[in-house]
Amino acid sequence: MAIMPVRRDNETAAFFDGTSRGQFLLIRDLTTGELLDPRHDTSSDRSRYEHVPASGRATVVSWSVPHSRTPDGETLRTVVGIVQLHEGPWWWTEIRGFDPDEDLAGATVRLAFERSGPGPGDESIPVFIKQ
Repeated sequence: MAIMPVRRDNETAAFFDGTSRGQFLLIRDLTTGELLDPRHDTSSDRSRYEHVPASGRATVVSWSVPHSRTPDGETLRTVVGIVQLHEGPWWWTEIRGFDPDEDLAGATVRLAFERSGPGPGDESIPVFIKQ
């Protein structure tokens, strides 16, 4: 679950339009054909880029297991990490469905979405889960 609700701004609107439809949108450079991270700055020439949906498949590159406390004092271990999307870009994310003690190097994961909060303006965010 997200630490706090996520809200869109002008720079993230296209990405969150995609997540609301269940799509993780990458940016394609129409000049080179390269697929870029959704956070790539396209403001210099928006006509040079288009949004394209990712396949939703990825491989774990690196991970960590931060520990936190729940309101009732229990220890919460959350797997977070970097995945390489099938299309090439890397994404920082929560990774679900694995034992926190498991070696995740090279594990295959797939894309899922969750609401970042209960409010009507709270966006759907990507997470990756065990395949």
